[in-house]
Amino acid sequence: MQSNFIRKSDRGYTLTEMMVTLIIIGVIAAIASPNFLGWLSRIRLEGALQQLLGAINETQRLAMMRGKSCRININRSTNKITANTAGCLLSDRAIDDSITIRSNFTSSTSITFSYKGSTTRMGTIVLSSDHTDLQKCFVISLGTGIKRV
Repeated sequence: MQSNFIRKSDRGYTLTEMMVTLIIIGVIAAIASPNFLGWLSRIRLEGALQQLLGAINETQRLAMMRGKSCRININRSTNKITANTAGCLLSDRAIDDSITIRSNFTSSTSITFSYKGSTTRMGTIVLSSDHTDLQKCFVISLGTGIKRV
């Protein structure tokens, strides 16, 4: 009769249950983390391309609005986008350091837009990241200033 009054404590987890749970979580994290890092790199690469496109479009638009030439500089070593002339870019841009910028421009990576929106340079700018095989290319046409990704 006394055995009815003894209660077995069923609260909490045993050490074995806790270890099995941690091992399962570790395996899932090991499988998911490379995919997550690749996804994050693709998002950063797309963001860098949008910053570059935005700065170039803004410079071209401001050159036409103001009726004067505007030049945009893309510094490949510091990943900074600046304008040579005041008022040709509302604010400087900084591209994420994990992004590599390459181009086939002969000297410096600068693009000048005339008051008509045309340019005297043509070339390709390639954005890439060490953490993904994906690359984003930006091409600007000679004379017309037409841009395509």
